Amino acid sequence: MSKSRHLIELMMAVNRKRQFTVKELAEEFGVSTRTMLRDLQELSGMGVPLYSQVGAGGGYRVLSERNLPPISFTENEAFSIFFACHALRHYSSLPFKASADSALRKFFAYLPDDMKNRIEEIRHRVDFFTHKRPQRAEYLEVLLQASIERLPVTINYGVRMDETTLRTIQPIGIYAHEGYWFCPAYCYLRRAYRLFRVDRIWSAALADVETIATPVDVREVNLSNFGLHFQSELESVDVKVKLSAKGIEIFRDKSWLFPWGKVSISDDGIGMLEVGILASEIPFFAEYFFSFGAEAIVLQPEELREAVRSELVRTLEKYDFLQC
Repeated sequence: MSKSRHLIELMMAVNRKRQFTVKELAEEFGVSTRTMLRDLQELSGMGVPLYSQVGAGGGYRVLSERNLPPISFTENEAFSIFFACHALRHYSSLPFKASADSALRKFFAYLPDDMKNRIEEIRHRVDFFTHKRPQRAEYLEVLLQASIERLPVTINYGVRMDETTLRTIQPIGIYAHEGYWFCPAYCYLRRAYRLFRVDRIWSAALADVETIATPVDVREVNLSNFGLHFQSELESVDVKVKLSAKGIEIFRDKSWLFPWGKVSISDDGIGMLEVGILASEIPFFAEYFFSFGAEAIVLQPEELREAVRSELVRTLEKYDFLQC
């Protein structure tokens, strides 16, 4: 086995083990402890973060900032990785943004010149645009960590910094849509699942698990099924909205508001949205359905129909005022 191949396999082994003794590795690779010590010194020189401990229970550890072993890519694989990262530049906030920028710089630096030239040419021929939002989402990494480790987070949440509520939430994950970042989570204040816009979170910190009186088991809840958990029958108001063919298209563009709703479409292309909302959210959803114009007709509840009518009347009064 070549020296370089041997070091690559050794790097993979120490990354896998995380903690080991020289004797264990020497026996696994069939070399002397002296040879293994020399190999570990070479790995350390290559940037693998090894830490040694002496005494009982001692040995070597790999620090949390692990280096991955070298991986070979085909030319097209290299292009796909570069442009997948390059596409994210339109977002003002990203989890691990500094690390992503660093990784992309390293990746580009080690490419041969002809591939760099090829990428520069492709860069001006393909792009992945998304809405550029001035709002920044500052706590993506905290929310992502909490969702992975199933830890509660205490946040200050609100449209404005001076109008926030203090909440403890159990994040399910984070996702981006139309340039915004969202975090579905269980809210201990509302005792229900809610969808939070991350740019409206003004502070976030991991909460003390001991302060949660009745923890919620979210092991089976993830980004693929969280909509099923959003509303309970006890708290929701049944809503029915008739959608035209164009209204169905508008709804699909704004469906992030209704991860728990469903639209049934008849043979003539007319859609029927059935969903549950909180009574306290009727003013918000009145503005939402008002934005559809004539492409959405609220059938029930009457409170929501009346709220949409009020929006229409206020708009007509403004036009009547302009004619005076």
